[in-house]
Amino acid sequence: MAKQTRFRTFRVKRNDNLSVPIGNLVWAQAFFERFGLDEVIRAFKTKGTDLAKLTEAMVAYKAGDNFSILRCHEFMMQPPIREALGLPEFDVRGLYRAVEILGRNKEPIITAFRKRFLVEYGPEVTDTVFDWTSLVYFGDKPEKAMRGHSKDGHPEECQVMVGVAQLAKPLGVPIGLTVMPGNTHDGKHMLETFGQVHTDLADGSTMIFDAGANNKTVLDTIVEDSKHYLTRKRFNKSDDAILAGFSEETWECIDAEKGEYCLKRVFPSRVNYCFFSRELCDLEKKGVEKRARKKLKEAKDLQRDLEQGKRLKKRYQIDNVLIKATISLQTKLTEITEEEALRLLLEKGTTGREGFFCLVSDRDMDPREARSKYRSKDVVEKLFSSMKSDIGIRPIRTWTDDAVDGVLLIGFLAQAMTSVTRFLCEPASSTATKFITDAMQKLTLTVVRRKDGERRFVLSNYTPLNEAVLRCYGLFSEAPTM
Repeated sequence: MAKQTRFRTFRVKRNDNLSVPIGNLVWAQAFFERFGLDEVIRAFKTKGTDLAKLTEAMVAYKAGDNFSILRCHEFMMQPPIREALGLPEFDVRGLYRAVEILGRNKEPIITAFRKRFLVEYGPEVTDTVFDWTSLVYFGDKPEKAMRGHSKDGHPEECQVMVGVAQLAKPLGVPIGLTVMPGNTHDGKHMLETFGQVHTDLADGSTMIFDAGANNKTVLDTIVEDSKHYLTRKRFNKSDDAILAGFSEETWECIDAEKGEYCLKRVFPSRVNYCFFSRELCDLEKKGVEKRARKKLKEAKDLQRDLEQGKRLKKRYQIDNVLIKATISLQTKLTEITEEEALRLLLEKGTTGREGFFCLVSDRDMDPREARSKYRSKDVVEKLFSSMKSDIGIRPIRTWTDDAVDGVLLIGFLAQAMTSVTRFLCEPASSTATKFITDAMQKLTLTVVRRKDGERRFVLSNYTPLNEAVLRCYGLFSEAPTM
């Protein structure tokens, strides 16, 4: 019988060595230097603690953790981090003030980044996608915190609306950020976001956005600025006759495998691209059936409660002690079978528009090009998802409009840093934000204290990905020793 090997336990001896994650800070410093953001930001606060260094640290911290100003201050006050930043000790209130200063100067900071990026990497035509989302705000002090249509499913909470402009693939880099009151409509917000970026976009570029911002004012503004638009069009009753006339023989087949067809209609000032997808049709019909079965269950539950004389659910009641009301409810389930009920619900839930969608543009394009361009809109949807989940811009807990703008600017810069790195660094090109930031966060600075009192700085925990990022910014040769 083989002898079992017993691993010896390491004996721990206390020492004064200190290790801190520093990869995100090195990364942020390189990003700021590459696009001249340190010089731009430093100009907004000429006295006291260096605003650029504070911003670098906040962006670095945001890229690796959900943002808390208090916890970020604790991170910055670690001696190795302060030394790397060249900062003195300061109170957390200084960081709160820095966030507000950043918020007041959000526009010139974003503009500086956008101009520098487009000068260095922008193509001749800069197609740009736009999207807007709502972010829950815990509190009601800022004027922008208002109730409105919630895209996060929290209509009961105050919110702010956030708009982003992002260069289409292959760049995929955000270049615009707007923050509006929580009740702002997408059309009005589109004018604000487009107004922020349009002067830096090449004439002939295409602005791509969803149906919520599709109105005459928006479209006219884009065309008058020598740009093109591509957006989704909501169907109206006049379109139903066109949809009812769908035929595989008369509509152009653009993808036989997926069963996708298009009817292109050219008008003097626009082109409508009406698409049908069998794949989408099947998906939407499944949704209709799911909703129908839910309604059927609700009706059956109500019928059972009525028969058993149970108290009705709150939504069927008048909740007012001053009002005495008699409510009489009945269901059709007493008259028809369950199969007939389901059939009736399916008929009521079916619109005849299942599988159809329509795009509109001022450009006459091949339908495949129009469809492909519009689908590129998913880059900004993914960016919002990344900013909410990986970068952690929600919920917002700040105190003034400037602070709201400042916190969102820090999240925007953290996401821009990731997107730029994905564009510049081939090994990171298809890597999710979380994996890039995790790889960078693994890079550790260890301060080794020698017996003679001197200190040695050692960077460790290299991975193929963080090494590639460091090389991309020209830092890897300097990284092993500090």
